[in-house]
Amino acid sequence: MFPPCRTSGPLRTFAGALLFAALSGVTGFAGSTLTYDTKDSPVVEIPTSAPVVRASRGLITLEGPSGMFLNPTSATLPQGAFDAGYCLILTDRETRKLGNSFFFSYGVRDWLELGVVAGMTNVRTRTDAEFREGDYGDAGPMIRVRLLRDRSCWPEVSVGAYAKWGTDQLDSSNVYLAASKTFPIDENGFLKTVTFQGGFRESWLEAPDRNTNRFYGGLEVQLPHDFYLIGEVSQFARRKDDFTPWAGGIQWRGRRFGVTAAIVQSGDDRPWSIYLGIGSGLGVEPVRIPTRPVRP
Repeated sequence: MFPPCRTSGPLRTFAGALLFAALSGVTGFAGSTLTYDTKDSPVVEIPTSAPVVRASRGLITLEGPSGMFLNPTSATLPQGAFDAGYCLILTDRETRKLGNSFFFSYGVRDWLELGVVAGMTNVRTRTDAEFREGDYGDAGPMIRVRLLRDRSCWPEVSVGAYAKWGTDQLDSSNVYLAASKTFPIDENGFLKTVTFQGGFRESWLEAPDRNTNRFYGGLEVQLPHDFYLIGEVSQFARRKDDFTPWAGGIQWRGRRFGVTAAIVQSGDDRPWSIYLGIGSGLGVEPVRIPTRPVRP
């Protein structure tokens, strides 16, 4: 059984604000109507009557929520859609320490996503003073609220929070602000779209003196056949990191299934680690982003 929620003042305030937004039903967040760009310009997002999700949503991250490889991004699930993901981290590339991350989420509304995140670390040989041989697990809730769509000159903007409890060395509570902007290039070419990702993440870690806050950013390039090249970097956190966190790899996102592989430096990997992930959704189909105007 996981221990009761232990949150600091800032996290309680943030979580309260998110809950108020979810319950208030502000009409400005509604996202199920059919909308088209009436100008002679590329269409960035086209909701339809069927559940859909932007292609730049990404798969599971090392942190848990969907996104790049290390950090969550802004895209929320459409209303009525389920999504799940799993990733394996081979630390030290010799499987002495195996990390496993999981998530399950549901689109309550097009702008509101709720779910759970979980992790398990298997230490096969003693690596440092913190971890002896054995399994370490944690789990907790997740919420993401979209504030703006990626439309016209505006980026997509979301706020979110997630927590993992169960092992003192791994317990954390996190909030983040994420934004993304997709630029169509050539629907029929090798380079289809380019998406800029960015955000800020605040983390309250149970380990002493390891609370962190950091900015992060990334670049996502869409290639033919649903392949995406992704690179990201996070701000160095002096209290936690030995190295600047970064990651680079490839994702394949099919209509119902996706796989991803990357090399990651989470901040304390000697040397960098190998990341392998899979994801699947019910009712989830990526929205294609045309590079030319949609004409009658």
